[in-house]
Amino acid sequence: MATRAKTIAQTPNDDGINLLNEESEVETMSETNTTPKYERLKNTAKAKFLNTTPAATTAKWDIIGVGITSNDNSYGAKTSDEHWIIEENERHSVDGYSLGSDVEQIAHKGDGVFEFIDELMYRMKTGTELETQMLEVYKYRVDETTANAPKYDARLFNVLIVPDTDTLEGGAALKIKYKIQVQGDPKFGKVAFTNGIPTFTEETN
Repeated sequence: MATRAKTIAQTPNDDGINLLNEESEVETMSETNTTPKYERLKNTAKAKFLNTTPAATTAKWDIIGVGITSNDNSYGAKTSDEHWIIEENERHSVDGYSLGSDVEQIAHKGDGVFEFIDELMYRMKTGTELETQMLEVYKYRVDETTANAPKYDARLFNVLIVPDTDTLEGGAALKIKYKIQVQGDPKFGKVAFTNGIPTFTEETN
């Protein structure tokens, strides 16, 4: 009986797989074909802050988001095209960006960003009076090596506020529209929060 059992165990099945090795093959596959773990990022994975006291020595960072239901970064990539005489197809390069963001915001009195923009529009400011800074924090790109003090990747921009419209509509809230236009090159670094207030530290090469 023992000899017969051994013979069956070593006989290939219909698919040509040795029954004796089937369990070990399954274990090997489960070890090598692991399913990647994905994290679906929420709309709060990035945060933007506007300096609403640009003339002051210390920035006052108010979060951009109250009354705003959608916000896009438009990178406005500037490209150059070349068609070499030795090739049939064209070549392209990205030379820079015209980064900006069109904002539509429902007015909320008491919100620092709204009140700052509203004052610019009310006074019909021009030129450098419309310049301030914007801080963009990538909350999903985080360094947690320092205990109780996570640091997030961040970009600091000089920006120009370009007023567009304020809109009154029957039965609806007051809305304002404006553009946040990046001026020149950003600074890259880290942001740490203390009592909800961000502090930016520029990275060193």
